[in-house]
Amino acid sequence: MTARVDDIRKLLERAAGGAVEIPESVFADPDAAALVFPGGTVRIDGAMCGSQTLSVGGQATITASSAPVDIAFTVDGEWVTGTVATVDLGQGRALVLVDGAPDGTSLPAGAWALAEGRALRLARRTPAPRTDPERLDGLGRALPAVKYRGAAARDRTPQALVTENGILTPRPGPRRRKGMRVLEAPSTRGWSPIGTPGGENGLSVDFYSPPLRIAGALTALPASPPYKTVVGGVLLVDTGAFNGSAMGAYVVPDGSSADPSLFAYGSLGSETGFGPPLFQVRGISAGFGWNSRVRVPAADALGSFPFLVALDNPGEIGADDEEVDPLKVLGELIGGSSPWVRPQEGDLWFAAGLAFDCFESFRGHAMALVQTGSDLTVSLLGVAGMQLPTMGNKKIARVEIGIEATLRPTAGELSIGAAFTEKTFLIDPNCKLRGGVGMKFWFGNHANAGDFSFMLGAIPAGRELPARYPRQQPAGLTWGVGSTVNITGNAYAAFTPKSLMAGGSLDVVFQSGMLRAWLTARVDALLEWNPFYFDVGMGIRVGVSATIKVWFVKIRISVEVGVSVRVWGPAVGGEATVHLWFISFTIGFGADRRNQTPALDWGGFQGMLPPPENMVRTTAIAGYTGEGAPPTRGAIKPWLVSNGGFTFTADTQAPVSKVYLNQGGDTAEVATDDCGVDILPMHLRGKGSELRVWLTYNGDPYTLTPKDRPWGRAVLRGNVPNGLWGQQPDAPNDGIIPDRILGIRLTSPPVDHGTDTGFIDEEAISFDPINPDGNHPLSGELATGPVPKRPEDVNVIQVIQDSIDTTACGNRTALAQAIKGLGTDLGALDTDLSGYARAAGTAFTAEPMLVAG
Repeated sequence: MTARVDDIRKLLERAAGGAVEIPESVFADPDAAALVFPGGTVRIDGAMCGSQTLSVGGQATITASSAPVDIAFTVDGEWVTGTVATVDLGQGRALVLVDGAPDGTSLPAGAWALAEGRALRLARRTPAPRTDPERLDGLGRALPAVKYRGAAARDRTPQALVTENGILTPRPGPRRRKGMRVLEAPSTRGWSPIGTPGGENGLSVDFYSPPLRIAGALTALPASPPYKTVVGGVLLVDTGAFNGSAMGAYVVPDGSSADPSLFAYGSLGSETGFGPPLFQVRGISAGFGWNSRVRVPAADALGSFPFLVALDNPGEIGADDEEVDPLKVLGELIGGSSPWVRPQEGDLWFAAGLAFDCFESFRGHAMALVQTGSDLTVSLLGVAGMQLPTMGNKKIARVEIGIEATLRPTAGELSIGAAFTEKTFLIDPNCKLRGGVGMKFWFGNHANAGDFSFMLGAIPAGRELPARYPRQQPAGLTWGVGSTVNITGNAYAAFTPKSLMAGGSLDVVFQSGMLRAWLTARVDALLEWNPFYFDVGMGIRVGVSATIKVWFVKIRISVEVGVSVRVWGPAVGGEATVHLWFISFTIGFGADRRNQTPALDWGGFQGMLPPPENMVRTTAIAGYTGEGAPPTRGAIKPWLVSNGGFTFTADTQAPVSKVYLNQGGDTAEVATDDCGVDILPMHLRGKGSELRVWLTYNGDPYTLTPKDRPWGRAVLRGNVPNGLWGQQPDAPNDGIIPDRILGIRLTSPPVDHGTDTGFIDEEAISFDPINPDGNHPLSGELATGPVPKRPEDVNVIQVIQDSIDTTACGNRTALAQAIKGLGTDLGALDTDLSGYARAAGTAFTAEPMLVAG
């Protein structure tokens, strides 16, 4: 930042409730500020300023309109180190400008748009490349201009270099080989000296000993937000039979508390595979990342995924020209607003890939990617294709399909996608196929568990689906037949638990000089089954136009005829439209089209719920001691639980408005949801739904709410799908209603161990008699020492009591004096041992024996 704290504070103090203008010079990145505020200057009217907290709010003009804005500055000493400007666009949307290194935001520096819980980086539109109107593709569109390489670009004559140790004349740099690219850096035979290969400082190597070729670099790269330090390296190897690459980066993100991250990836490939013709391996790869995460591409973008591209030709990653610094690879991987590899604290990933050929005609790449940490993700990625004929330069077809499957077991989501890549064509290279299919399944603890979707192509406007369903690119073909005919076809389909929709269109255009003719056909169908409903429409239009030039005037004559039919039901109705070039009219018949989804009855809605035996669950959490799993709700066998404590939950698959404990007059209400329960398919709102939990102990009712020692309880809340329990179909939060009561967790009171052993009968302390009675030594050896006796005329217990009062007391005092003489003072001792003497009278169940002598 270039602003001082005092300058900002004076600027805010002068505003005094009027207008304040924050100049462009305050921002470290004026270009990012200009994406939100016109010219990068912020003018706030009705400003509410906090000169001490360095914050200001009011109404500001932004690039799109006028909106409320709040700005907060972060300071360090006398300098402003960061700025956050937040523009409220309403409906949960906002623009955020993050400049420098401010506090209180996790967004990197730049301009961002926040909508539906996502952050999208703002960027300027790059100008379209210059086109050549003389060069046209099959659709009549202008192609980019041809780039001509000058003599300077092709000149590879080595130049003498002046160094501190003399003059170095490097040999000519190597030409590009299949599968690898090398550094354009001064080199001698063997290892090159320290140079600057693409960074401010670094180390390069170029080793050549036929057939071995090694080229690479390790350097510090220019760091830009969201990175503070970037160190990367690339190594390219070619042995003639094999070629490969290794790449890696060590990245320190912005923010003092962020941990560094690193990743490494390597590949080894060959143009000729190894193995039988049935299956030949052409390349392998592996990689890992620590504190980083890989962006998984969609199926239609797998053809440009760097880790898959490296399997075929490692040097192709990020290389567009004939000779490119291989460090550009790292720029492709970790640079830009949406990098392939980004820092993610706590995450760890591993990847392994394989390139292969089947029957010498089918070529593919496959990769497994496992990521863990913030979210466990297992992805299988692949691109496979073939071309016909396999030999020769003239191809009549090339099909390449990308496949992506991602499993998130913790989140409860499985997605599968397949799509044509941009290389696919049929019959003619101008006949391009595009689009793909996508599937998603939700399971486990996901709020939409049991839901699924199948998508083909892009769903047209008016057929909207929840945002969680996969989005696909338009599916169809584009074919330019010669220079006069263009054929475009599109198709779509969507299959969900509620409905099936499908449709497509075909457009054929003939253009020759001033004559133009066209044919357009379209069909759309919607089928819902709960409740049953259908809506089918189709139409066709044919037209021709001609442009006639009369002197200096051009006259266009156009004629078009068409007809469309749409039918819906129940109740069955429809409309037919006739279109002529000079008039159009519509004829309706039957019932009117519905304006909202009809309400289901209870029987229809019940079919949308899980089976009754799965609607309410009781689950033992801790303290279950029975064999096997705890019985289900429908089981008769009671639970066997520990007397040391027990915890269980009772929950439902539907939201509840009240939770009760116990039955009858002992009923206690422990949770209430004031908004009630809504049922969207039945068009019902604010209904009541109760969950009642009671306990029986040995067949008798047992209260869960005793006054002295009640059970511990915690209300369970969670998300429910809006499609079942909402008020309107187009609810926010991705079709999820949060924080609804679903159940309760109950824990038994703490165990009361008491203060005595209770009553112990005679049987509990009985013992087996030893016969014959008498001495039973542990071994056959004779006992030594005095023989213990039990004199008939002596009370041994009384002897023990007297000894405690006299002998024991004296011995104890003598021992304390001896310890004190050794330097340890025990302090004042209790000389009264009468309590121990009295205890001897109850400590023995019989007269002990007395040792004489």
